[in-house]
Amino acid sequence: MVTRVTNSMLKNQLLSNLSMNLNRMDKLQNQMASGRKYGHISDDPSALIYGQAARNKLAKISHYQNTVNTAQSWLTQAEAGVMELQKVTGSIYEELVSAGGVKSDSDKKNIAMIVGQLRDHYVDTLNSSFGDRFIFGGYNTPGDFAHDRAPVIKPFTVVDGGNLLFNGFNISQFDGWPSAQFNAKSGDVAWDDMSEDDQEALTTLRNLMGNVKALDVGPGINMPVSINGIDLLFYNARAEDGTNIMRNTFDMLTEVFYAIDGHPGDPNATPPIEPTPPFATDDLTALIKHVQDSQNHLLTKTAEIGGRQRRLELLEARYDTDILNYERMRSDAEDADLAEVIMNVKIAETVYQAALSAGARIIQPSLMDFLR
Repeated sequence: MVTRVTNSMLKNQLLSNLSMNLNRMDKLQNQMASGRKYGHISDDPSALIYGQAARNKLAKISHYQNTVNTAQSWLTQAEAGVMELQKVTGSIYEELVSAGGVKSDSDKKNIAMIVGQLRDHYVDTLNSSFGDRFIFGGYNTPGDFAHDRAPVIKPFTVVDGGNLLFNGFNISQFDGWPSAQFNAKSGDVAWDDMSEDDQEALTTLRNLMGNVKALDVGPGINMPVSINGIDLLFYNARAEDGTNIMRNTFDMLTEVFYAIDGHPGDPNATPPIEPTPPFATDDLTALIKHVQDSQNHLLTKTAEIGGRQRRLELLEARYDTDILNYERMRSDAEDADLAEVIMNVKIAETVYQAALSAGARIIQPSLMDFLR
């Protein structure tokens, strides 16, 4: 059976084909104008979800890149502070060696004055700040301790009697402690041998030592970006009887100061301190080992900071590579190939113009044209 094709059917089919061609051209022109493959989720849901996942990854990586940059700035400041402490101890080492060779008391007094100033500068360096935070003060910031117009309380302060305080806690009391007790934990023999007051004081010290600025530099990577000042101050040393003890660098430098100049005594101290003359040359030479131990300790901390900086550099390089990979994934899912789009637009224009031309020839004749 032959189906009768009418002029109306030809017209409707032509209009339908022209509409399809126009829709195709509209889609291609939108791709060319926006640079994106799809304008709606319904165009290709799987590709758009793939591209959105890549965008989420890029946002997270960008956040971690900013955190890594901040961490690098912190560590650079911390490294500068530790290097300054090394310069101070190095200068004191030189002055101590010089004091062991001089003969007159006036020369020793002059050297003691230099050592005293260097010791004070050591404390000032421990109070170095980065932005509104002290580098070696844990979480101590000026904002935490400044109320209205009250002065900022620095983390390290020296009180009458020469005791060094860290955020208000006397850490000079631990100078000369046996290493076994200083590092003891609950249940250890050395811990049980200590009095309750010593156990409480040591617990407080460890809580203060745990306050270190840290940043999330990666998924599940929380890196300390500074060093606690207490960790910088205390180092292992060997006492005269051969036992291992913990020394506080500040108190050790104070000992060097009084060893060169002599101690005037303090009758108000508990117990009272008797005046003492300057150390002999041999005794001064014995103190050199303590200064060297402090220098070696600071070198270890410098290497620790350098290791963290190297790790951050590796993370930074990995994030740069990840950015390129995820940008490529996002581009593959979302970006249009403009060369291909332009070619398809030209093809669609040619097809549309051919359809118009063919339709004009088919629809133009009508029944009235034949009846005339």
